[in-house]
Amino acid sequence: MASWREKAGQIFPELADSVRQAETPYLLWSDLYDAFEVAYGPPRDESLIKRVYVYADWCIDQRQGETAEDDLVTCVAVSFYEHIPQHAEARADMPRWFTLQDFLGMEKLFRYNLSDAEFEALKQHFIEHQDMYVDRFGKP
Repeated sequence: MASWREKAGQIFPELADSVRQAETPYLLWSDLYDAFEVAYGPPRDESLIKRVYVYADWCIDQRQGETAEDDLVTCVAVSFYEHIPQHAEARADMPRWFTLQDFLGMEKLFRYNLSDAEFEALKQHFIEHQDMYVDRFGKP
């Protein structure tokens, strides 16, 4: 099975320096989140946006680590998912990447950096745009 660094190297060849230099997955996710924000453009880089989500899915599917420092699920939660709603374009695009059920199941993460009113507006946006969802691997 690939390590977090090997998998990131496969998915993000254009970020090879960041992947190689990251001492921890948290440091890598810091760079990935920066690249994710830039990918919303202009110009918009759909490929990078999708690959960040695909890598996040891969990390979530890995075995839980012994500590928070080596647990990729925790890393993705606090370094990526919690921050998506803070970026206006990514927030508006969230219904494309998460089902309403997934969104509601991850409420605590998405709510973390939002006020109650901001979260309720995001939830309403999800309800109104459920039809935007496209499977990360390209299946409708």
